[in-house]
Amino acid sequence: MSSTETETPAETDTRPFRERVADGGAQVIAFRLGGELHACDIALVEEVVTRRAVHPLPDMPPRLLGVLRLRGELIPVLDLAPLLDMRLGEGQRPAVLVVPFGEARIGIAADAADEVMSVPAEAFRPAPHTGGDRDHYVVGLARLEGRLVNLIDLAEMLRAQATLNGDER
Repeated sequence: MSSTETETPAETDTRPFRERVADGGAQVIAFRLGGELHACDIALVEEVVTRRAVHPLPDMPPRLLGVLRLRGELIPVLDLAPLLDMRLGEGQRPAVLVVPFGEARIGIAADAADEVMSVPAEAFRPAPHTGGDRDHYVVGLARLEGRLVNLIDLAEMLRAQATLNGDER
């Protein structure tokens, strides 16, 4: 088998997640947020960290929960739930999806990490338009293993967050 036959679509397909999942399906990592099951492109996530404390810092913006100490690295952890009109669960340590962000890495907080899933194109349905900001981030819905999963464009959420932070300076 040649190397091109063994590569996964996430490694070779550079189209936006929204297009890939609608056209041919995609692999996602599922996580719980606000009591609902969500999923994002697995190609973005380097690792998932669970049961680790996020250490708050003084005078942080509301979406920055604190930092996660991971193998000597301090990783800022963001709460992107408000972008989806949701809230993180309180009183528990969040699961953190660690993703590259420019030259650094950041963490995205979730209530819990679930599993890696394949989303076949036939399971995908475009998200209904609500007219709000959420339309930019919710790619669609998929019924997987009898569960309804909200598919989100994490890369777009991070771009929006970077823009918001740039405008505040």
